[in-house]
Amino acid sequence: MVKFIMTLVGFLTIISAFGQGEINTTKTDKHKQISGTKFFLIPPAGFIPATNFQGFQQMNSGASILVMEIPGPFSESIKGMNEPGLKTQGIILRGKEEIMFNGNQGLFLTAEQFAYGTNYSKYILVFGDTLATYMVNGIFPKEVPELDNDIRESMLSVVYEPGLTVDPLSAVSFSIDTQNTKLKFGKSITGMLLYTVDGKVPTESGDRTSFIVGLSLANVQTVDKKLTAINRIKRLPYTDLKIDENKIIEIEIDGISGYEIVGEGLDKSTGTNELVYQVILFTDNGYYIIVGTTKNDFEQNLELFKKVARTFKRK
Repeated sequence: MVKFIMTLVGFLTIISAFGQGEINTTKTDKHKQISGTKFFLIPPAGFIPATNFQGFQQMNSGASILVMEIPGPFSESIKGMNEPGLKTQGIILRGKEEIMFNGNQGLFLTAEQFAYGTNYSKYILVFGDTLATYMVNGIFPKEVPELDNDIRESMLSVVYEPGLTVDPLSAVSFSIDTQNTKLKFGKSITGMLLYTVDGKVPTESGDRTSFIVGLSLANVQTVDKKLTAINRIKRLPYTDLKIDENKIIEIEIDGISGYEIVGEGLDKSTGTNELVYQVILFTDNGYYIIVGTTKNDFEQNLELFKKVARTFKRK
């Protein structure tokens, strides 16, 4: 699970620590619920609900505030949230402070990241307990420093209501059909849908087959789509990833063209050889991504991944 968390952090971006100590927040009539989640916060002026992720964004600056709920204890989730761990995701850590947030252990991180031709500043607020971890990311271009305080204050206004009932599938702009397959919906994290055999994330099943569907968080203009798809699968947390050139296939699903890639690699955390399946479907300013992984029954699971991927539809 740690490898997956750090991969998510790499998608997102951080500035300098400050003395917060203990922070307690209360929901007010200014708080806005983030669709499909149990999070509420007060968005900065000019920020609107995001379409590519769970949070708010400012279209003209490219700034955003993103939330996620991570299954697993706080102590486990924050492993790797240090200078060496963040560096592997292209993030430069500038500050780190331990805090108490609404009675929970927490960290407030400050950093910088270069992505898509822009230098970003980023704050990461992470807090939780022995059961779950909650993360809020604030990202803005360094050339727009006036957003600093607004984003930080918005992040620190966050309220999480664990007893709230929400429909996570309603917050994404796409769907897939897993009926009559072994895959069960598990979690929605940053607008990505996670499926496992038992519907738990992390899974408790001996069959650790997983399937993830999501939309790129940033607007990306792609020139060489095939190369982009190859580079994207190489960013997954595997070593010795071997890709069969004969299994890089141009594909079209729901009227969107892209590439299907099949490979094998060693899981960085366990060293287990796994089948890795990826589909990238390119839109005008980004892409949808589908990833299936399994450590056994490669041929059977590959057919499963292909079958489910082809049910992808935009809403």
